[in-house]
Amino acid sequence: MKNTVQKILIVDDDIDLCFLLNHFLSSKGYLVTERYTGSCALKFLETEHTDLVISDLKLDDTDGITLLNSIKALHPQLPVIIITGFTDTSTSEMALKQGAFRYISKPLLPDHVLTVIQQALTEKAKLEPL
Repeated sequence: MKNTVQKILIVDDDIDLCFLLNHFLSSKGYLVTERYTGSCALKFLETEHTDLVISDLKLDDTDGITLLNSIKALHPQLPVIIITGFTDTSTSEMALKQGAFRYISKPLLPDHVLTVIQQALTEKAKLEPL
């Protein structure tokens, strides 16, 4: 197992939520980067490594499903967690079918988010070559 800090990209147009998630996850030892639009997130992912993406379903310039598909085209093994304030079963099913690791409804419970992140990173590690 690699002994490096795991990197998380948060994509959400809610700057306050990004700040809170960044603060919480940084305190747990993760290196967190924030992007507030899908296009900025994709530009970041073209040149930078990250271990996990957390993306809102509704962004100013795109939606989370479209962003998810673009991320998966660039990095098929990269786990993506979709978060949303809108509970819609068909959208959550679509996100999971398109390759999202998990779909989490807001309000976000820190311990639940942390558990899902740990599960996603564990699954990703199983798929990586030694």
